[in-house]
Amino acid sequence: MSLYFSCESDVILYFYPLARILLKRRHMPIKLLTILLLTLSCPGQKLIAQESLGYVEVNGIVKDGIRPLDHTYIEIYANNTLLKVNQTNITGNFNFILELNRSYKIKFSREFYVTKFIEYDTHVRENELGIWSFQFTVDLFPEIPGIDFSFLKTESVGKISYNKNYGEFDHNIEYTRLIHQKINKLLEDSHNKRATYYDASINKADILLQKNELIQALNAYRKSAVLDRTNDYAQEQIQKIDKQLKKSVAKYQEYINLLSSADSLFANHRFSQAKVHYELALNIFSKSAYATYMIEKINVLKPQFDPSYIRLQKYREFLSTADQYVSQANYRKAIAFYNKALSIQTGDTYAMKQIKYLQSQVARKQGENEKSKKYKEYINLGDRYFAANSLSAARLVYLKALQIFPNEVYPQIQVEKIDKTLYPDRKSTVNEDKFPNFTKVERDKGFLTGLAKDYPEGKTTEYYELPGKKIKRVILIENRIASEYLEVRYDYGTFYFRNGQNISRAIFIAETSH
Repeated sequence: MSLYFSCESDVILYFYPLARILLKRRHMPIKLLTILLLTLSCPGQKLIAQESLGYVEVNGIVKDGIRPLDHTYIEIYANNTLLKVNQTNITGNFNFILELNRSYKIKFSREFYVTKFIEYDTHVRENELGIWSFQFTVDLFPEIPGIDFSFLKTESVGKISYNKNYGEFDHNIEYTRLIHQKINKLLEDSHNKRATYYDASINKADILLQKNELIQALNAYRKSAVLDRTNDYAQEQIQKIDKQLKKSVAKYQEYINLLSSADSLFANHRFSQAKVHYELALNIFSKSAYATYMIEKINVLKPQFDPSYIRLQKYREFLSTADQYVSQANYRKAIAFYNKALSIQTGDTYAMKQIKYLQSQVARKQGENEKSKKYKEYINLGDRYFAANSLSAARLVYLKALQIFPNEVYPQIQVEKIDKTLYPDRKSTVNEDKFPNFTKVERDKGFLTGLAKDYPEGKTTEYYELPGKKIKRVILIENRIASEYLEVRYDYGTFYFRNGQNISRAIFIAETSH
């Protein structure tokens, strides 16, 4: 048996809106302690401002020798209360969160294997907050008749606690040494007996298969596959029996479906419903070892289970997902997940404020989209009227487009073209050919250099009346460097320019008032 602990050296980042947290990072020295039973390396950590965000993220893998163990259950207890049941994936990996300032018992169990647990004390210094990443590997071994590992029901294989001197989580070295001595003595005998027990189990399975007792044979082959994970014979026999049962037993597929549903319910901590499904599976095959094992597990877990912790974890998960969608500017999905969080924690002020703000942003964006859509409709309609020489109608539609986006140049130009055609006799107070119209002449370096030569130092103000518009022109010359400002008044609005570029009225007034 071996149980290895090592802390991640790479810091894992979590992103929240700036309104929620203030994130700092403190680097810790990396220390590596190697013991036959436990190996621990120590992480960097990040300090944050909210107590609710202080936790230890635990990652790891469960193995039998060098092979990973999927479908291993990880039971997390605090104060003799079951908080959550996790499960390893197909690669034997697991991940879960431990809150600070609590004492945990973390149990690892799997059918046909000896159950182990560790003790993890997350109490830290008063007022210290942070995120720690902690990784370890658990090595399970099968139950072997005649090998007494019963002491592992009451004695943990590792004790982890906070080291105030280093600001890290560390293991109890002396305890590790003692527990390893006890386990090592039994493992020597276990390795010798494992092969013998495998042979006996395989022989039993083969005899049951010859008698056509398929479910009992299946149970025996499943246990044999655990005893020798390098031998494919047991797995091959399991597959053969599975095919035979599908062909010969009408309710076998129903049995498989019931187990699958029961496993799904169990994974979601719906223990009562899962138990019903396992019992229904037993009604089909009363010798099902797996269904029996899971019912016995539920009978033990259910009285100790407190569902409030799962709800809290789900609430935090919804908030975290919502925050991620906010960072991606996907406000509708963010609102949906904030509402899910509210369904668990009714009246949560953070979620409510976020929803209110995001709804206003969605409404504003929707309004902008509607304005853009309407503007394009007016432009397209104006262009059709203009192409059909319906100039009065085109002028009216272009003016409506300018009411939506007054600074758009295209409809301004179109209105000017139409005004020249509709009002050819309108007189202006200046020769338009000599006036540098802002829609025709670029305010480049040459143009501004010419102004600096033609106008005196200081401020010169000119007024013009052209067809469809009135213009106030301000020329500023400072150290022979020229700037031109235009205030252009149409019947549909007033626009301001500096050297041919749109500016606001406030800037125009501020820069031309001296």
